[in-house]
Amino acid sequence: MEIQTSKALSDVQQFRYELLQWCGNVEDAEKANTFVMGNDEKPVQAQLPKSGMEDGIYLVRADGKATLFELEYTKDDNMDSEVVAIGLKMGSFGIKIALHDEANGGGITLTTKSNSELKADQDYYIDKYDDAVANMDGARNTNHLRNILNPQIKLADDWYIPSLGELYRIFINKKAINAALEFAKGGKLQDRWYWTSTEGSATYAWYLYLGDGHANGWGTKASDTYRVRAVSAFIF
Repeated sequence: MEIQTSKALSDVQQFRYELLQWCGNVEDAEKANTFVMGNDEKPVQAQLPKSGMEDGIYLVRADGKATLFELEYTKDDNMDSEVVAIGLKMGSFGIKIALHDEANGGGITLTTKSNSELKADQDYYIDKYDDAVANMDGARNTNHLRNILNPQIKLADDWYIPSLGELYRIFINKKAINAALEFAKGGKLQDRWYWTSTEGSATYAWYLYLGDGHANGWGTKASDTYRVRAVSAFIF
């Protein structure tokens, strides 16, 4: 078999081209290439993140272990320990989602009062959508709110209210997350408005509708009532 080409080839492409001409078919050429190159080539798996964990939804257990959630594999499995959270991994992004909404799923205010207008607080306020949706530091945001946080929001150690950017990533994976929540006997994320910890000003904070992904930056923290789902860092 002879292949005509008019394009300039790299050294590697030229080698493969000549190998294909010599072998006559792709299958034999691939075998010959593997033989010549030996085992030094990195497998495709090596292109995964250093952690080696696949992107996806995980069952996070009380013993600290995480199992990739695939319904057909896990629906009849017995977990070594209780599932305590749902993990989401997207590239280098990871987050754990609580099994239930705060305040038994009721709509609640985010805070008991407005925050201050002091210059030191201004760094926390994001009033432009493009900037707000890029905000990925819910832990920092929550710390800024902690002194005025609604006492109905009972955050365990290292848990916090997600930023707008973090909650968006949860939203776009809601179907799979809800399947995992159902398996773990948790409460599904509802098609309702949820608070984020991204503040728009001393008075307002951003909130997100998990039915269609619509965001609004005019939620009055101390009087408007929406749901809260706590999250935590998912380390992998």
